[in-house]
Amino acid sequence: MASERRNRSEGWRHAKLDGHANEEQFAASLINDQEFISAIEKQKIKISPEGSPEVSVDGTKHVESIFGDMTTSKVDLALNWSDGQQVNISLKKSEAGQVWLVSVPRFISAIEFHSKQKIDLNARIGISLFIGGTKLSDYEEYFTKALDVSKKKNPRIAVQELHQSRLVAKSIEENFPLIWKSTLDFFNSNIGLITRLSFAQGLAKSEKDAADVIIYNKVVDGKSIFPISKIIEDATSHTKTHPTTPGPKNGGSTLQLPTGFLQMHHPQEENLLQFHHQYKKISKL
Repeated sequence: MASERRNRSEGWRHAKLDGHANEEQFAASLINDQEFISAIEKQKIKISPEGSPEVSVDGTKHVESIFGDMTTSKVDLALNWSDGQQVNISLKKSEAGQVWLVSVPRFISAIEFHSKQKIDLNARIGISLFIGGTKLSDYEEYFTKALDVSKKKNPRIAVQELHQSRLVAKSIEENFPLIWKSTLDFFNSNIGLITRLSFAQGLAKSEKDAADVIIYNKVVDGKSIFPISKIIEDATSHTKTHPTTPGPKNGGSTLQLPTGFLQMHHPQEENLLQFHHQYKKISKL
């Protein structure tokens, strides 16, 4: 009953605290599990280093971002050998959940920073309409036009869109088909980079602060290790035959991705892109 009474913010704090406890417990167990250390090591290091590594817990570590401020590292734990070799680990205690939370301006800037290309204007508009919030003010005429149509054709969706200050996929596609096509094309063509930022690097400037592997340590199949470079490769290949599509519910309030999905999240009065990981999808790539 106690967990049912938690509001969203309390649940979030509990999840973060529980996550940090999971990191410390996993680190403690890992120290005495040379077999699993070897399995992790092989995902990145070609020639096995001598001796046993030190295991450090880096949860909530802040590192320099591409914007010059500080951002939270994706690395939860690190294995460090005496010869300088290192494997950075992102630890997942559940089979699904948030993997990256970022604002529209920072997301767009991060993609442009790493790709060294400007995002197509139609895609920028589409992302802004789909996520909404304060960024929506730049494209108010689009929002108003689509909302008026939704009020007549699908009042239930219109109520949702007005409440969330955003448009769902169905509304964008029906009212602005070229914008929506450009938006989907953007996610399809950049899925490798989006996957890398979501799982490995986030907004961190240095690749030294990026995760190398993700480990699900509490799944039904036992501990599972996934090298992030392989996830990126598989997600890119998967998207060529299974392009990004809207989710089936609420007029398309999510985008289905090879490794999970994207939805709008609204903490502290700001609409943000919330990328979710799903073990079920990742394990089948």
